[in-house]
Amino acid sequence: MRALLSAGSPPDAAASEASVDLHAHYAEGWLPDGGVRVNFVCSADGAAAAAGLSRGLQTPGDNAVFAVLRDLADVILVGAATAAAEGYRPASPSARRRAIRAGLGLEEVPAIAVMSASLQLDLSVPLFSAATQAPTLVVTGSAAPMGARTDIIDLAGTEQTRLQLVQAPSDADGGVDFAGAVAGLRELGYQRILCEGGPRLFAAGVAGGAVDELCLTVSPMLTGPDGPRIVTGQPWPAELTPRLRLTGLLTEDSALFCRYLLERPAAEGAT
Repeated sequence: MRALLSAGSPPDAAASEASVDLHAHYAEGWLPDGGVRVNFVCSADGAAAAAGLSRGLQTPGDNAVFAVLRDLADVILVGAATAAAEGYRPASPSARRRAIRAGLGLEEVPAIAVMSASLQLDLSVPLFSAATQAPTLVVTGSAAPMGARTDIIDLAGTEQTRLQLVQAPSDADGGVDFAGAVAGLRELGYQRILCEGGPRLFAAGVAGGAVDELCLTVSPMLTGPDGPRIVTGQPWPAELTPRLRLTGLLTEDSALFCRYLLERPAAEGAT
């Protein structure tokens, strides 16, 4: 993998042919204060999935970036539908990756946070029932069914899993308020939040002004006109047109690995 634009370099810096230290590239400007970082892959024609799954778009380089972004996160935030479709399990880094995380001052294993408004979850799957090395957090809104919350609390009380329920506000549509969920995770000490989707969760995060960074892999393939996009859900207000600033660009095997910062509009009256 080589750098076309390195994180921390001026935009007119020359491309480097040297091999890139991915941890250093993605840690620049991230480790000290953290934030909310979203990771997605899309095809060259803009689809977020092939044959219904993001793994249909993945390349070896994308898999390497995916692992590094997890290495640099305190918690991995994912929507319940995406977690189920992609077969999420508790994080289980190798000894080498645990050492990297420890060297960066992070816990050896990142937590996983699953966001669900309905709490219609299969609590028997390993993501919930076998979370022993680091917690699996279930983030829900105040409108979630009480019975489902009780089921999670009961399972969390057993010794077989490190499961925890995190209460956030509900939004106007009865979903989980993204910014409130982020605030709840930060109160628990999770400052570096990596969101892995899905598209509805990403759209809600941007609409709520809670996303700081987008790491986007552009996979060198075309999937056709029917694929989903990396954002979906309710239309954004007309005034919400976030701009992105490219701060890093890598390439390998014709794939592009983009690192963008979301630029929020200045407050009215600011000079």
